[in-house]
Amino acid sequence: MHINGKKVGFNKGFNIKPTVKTYTKANKMLIEVLKMSASANRLNAVDVDDPHYTDFVIKSVEDEDKLMEDGIKFLVDLFKLNEKQVEHLEESIPDSNVLANYLSYVIRRIKGQSDEEIALEDKKASVTQKESDPKK
Repeated sequence: MHINGKKVGFNKGFNIKPTVKTYTKANKMLIEVLKMSASANRLNAVDVDDPHYTDFVIKSVEDEDKLMEDGIKFLVDLFKLNEKQVEHLEESIPDSNVLANYLSYVIRRIKGQSDEEIALEDKKASVTQKESDPKK
């Protein structure tokens, strides 16, 4: 299976073998991405005057750090990156959102979606989000 690498700074993509082991690792990473997303949503909902606000912020930063560390390790293991490639990967990803989006893309590919299906789903999600955005 071919996975595009341009979103994280590689000109060439990566070929991986879809296996139960890869699928299981993808599921574990998906859980981490979803936990991070839920944590970010909770943080956005917490009032600054809440006495637990600082705890929420600390927990959110810790969750973000764990996602980045585990996400990079997942990609390194999956793509069998060498030291130079790992450094390139870490320097090419600007923030945790880009990493989370790329991890989501990789996981969806492992779970059998094509690039075209992912692009179509993302486009539909973007339209739905714009329609439900209260800032309009």
